[in-house]
Amino acid sequence: MIAAGRRTVRDEPVNFEDRVTIDAPAARVWDFLLDPNCIAACMPGVENVTQIDDRTFDAAIAASVGPISGKFSFRAHIVESHPPTEMAATIDGVDSVTKSALIANVAMTLAPLSAQQTALAYRATVDVKGRLAILGDMVLRATAALMLEEAIRRLKAQLAQTSSEA
Repeated sequence: MIAAGRRTVRDEPVNFEDRVTIDAPAARVWDFLLDPNCIAACMPGVENVTQIDDRTFDAAIAASVGPISGKFSFRAHIVESHPPTEMAATIDGVDSVTKSALIANVAMTLAPLSAQQTALAYRATVDVKGRLAILGDMVLRATAALMLEEAIRRLKAQLAQTSSEA
């Protein structure tokens, strides 16, 4: 732990882990996850998506953490891929207001539950350095959890819609 003025903040990453059921075939979920524009449509506040190559894209995400609002410019890069079941990615970004750095490592696995349902398990480790980290673990965790919850809701809705149209 490090002291920041009167506050004490943790110098530890925030971890997220869950398993959700998606109403779509595993192959469709895999293809969706590889499309930066599809993923961007699911993430609240994501804009300016630019695909660099088949494994890398740049974007920005507008977000508020406690009293601080800003825009994180980030690069996402797939570091490992075992189609159509496993993927790992890194995300590096910098906040426009506080110049805080964000580093995230994300791992996902897909497992077919039936011809039309897929289990998506994910694990993410998010490390924030700088002034945003001073807000503390609880505020960062709560903000990220809300954004992640909304992203999963949108992912499910998008994939359910494309499955019903197919």
